[in-house]
Amino acid sequence: MNAVLEGLASNPALPATLLDRLVTHPELAPDLAQRADLSPAHIRALLAHADSTTVYTLLGKGLVHPADIPITNESVALVVTGSPDADPALARALAFHPDPAIRARLPEWACSLPADVVALLARDSDPSVVAELVTFQPLPLALAVTLSGHASLDVRRALAAGPHTPASVLASLSFEDALARELAANPATPSSIAADLLRHHASRYFLAERTDLPSDVYDQLASELEPGILSQLAANPAAPVPVLRQLTGTRALRLVLLRNPAIPLDLLVELAPSARIGPDPLPRIASASVTELRELAVCPVAQVRMLVAARPDLPADLFARLVLDSDGGVAGAVATHPLVTVAQLWELVERHGPRLFPRVARNPLCPPELLHHMALRSGSLEETYRAVARHPAAWGATLLLCLEDAQARHLAAAHPHLPVPAIVELLGSEFTAGAAAANPSLPVHVMEELVDRGEV
Repeated sequence: MNAVLEGLASNPALPATLLDRLVTHPELAPDLAQRADLSPAHIRALLAHADSTTVYTLLGKGLVHPADIPITNESVALVVTGSPDADPALARALAFHPDPAIRARLPEWACSLPADVVALLARDSDPSVVAELVTFQPLPLALAVTLSGHASLDVRRALAAGPHTPASVLASLSFEDALARELAANPATPSSIAADLLRHHASRYFLAERTDLPSDVYDQLASELEPGILSQLAANPAAPVPVLRQLTGTRALRLVLLRNPAIPLDLLVELAPSARIGPDPLPRIASASVTELRELAVCPVAQVRMLVAARPDLPADLFARLVLDSDGGVAGAVATHPLVTVAQLWELVERHGPRLFPRVARNPLCPPELLHHMALRSGSLEETYRAVARHPAAWGATLLLCLEDAQARHLAAAHPHLPVPAIVELLGSEFTAGAAAANPSLPVHVMEELVDRGEV
């Protein structure tokens, strides 16, 4: 696809006269369907391309009604069945389609299926069609019972994994060893049945993530050697605390444990230094009480203070204390905090230097003066250039400084503050042409030239 035309298709400043021309390009239809300025004529032109992705987007935005969409191919027909306003006759026609691949896609796409279509697909000669029906559509109890005895193992597996399968049918399937994995992974499987599946090794990975099992099941799973099973267990908030304390043997497990919302705070403090989790908020920190936060904020472990500093709703006095923290990791979390002021951002930059520039540049409140200051002093640090190039407040002169880095150059190419001569120059590079063409500051006469050139 022509990257320049694709960029123009997403340019919010594209004039209507050029949009009239671009809607005639089939390859641009999916991108053009995303626009907010489509007229009824544009919509009709886009529908004429018979592209299912385009139809899906226009339906989702409420710009078309199913009855107004020309059904020109099976993919478009399937998309239309996903609308609650679709004519049931369309689903019936697809249910009789000679290609089983089309019939198999119908249950997934359709918003709902008439009872007669469900019954028809349940009797389909191709097991894959029946399996897809079971996977994506709720079935009457009597039909689910009948299908539990289907000759195809794929159908029975789909039934065992299906979120709509009645509990009584799941119970009847539990006697078939080949279905243990699907039953264990299905949250609709009653916990008493799921617990009994522990005898099947293939089911243990899925049992380890369930939150409705007896504690002795988690105890047994903790003795497993497979990292995947242990990782699932370490992430499980229902796992007993003694079990969680057993799962600290590897860095990968410690990282998972730290994200467990039920991890005890003393274990969190113990694991934080070795896991290097970064300043992103953790569930247990998010649920901590103010008293707990105050205790953690004076913890000698810097990584713990960093995690506290990432919580967005800190008391003002506690945040003020963390702003003065000498640790760079804590400063990084403070730099993007919603409570930080512009004056404090300047102070953080002066205190911690270039290593903090990328974090400060990610703050929406960072002023253009500070962005320019950091771009001048970044020492060719690519991460700083990229963060600055993403910031909507960056000056044009600042963006020019960021062009030294290839990725930042691509980001800056789409920035509306980039000077026009630079935008036009970046149109000549394959890597930045699409982004530059999408820039709303691109002059109209340049857009016209690009469309003329793309249509030759």
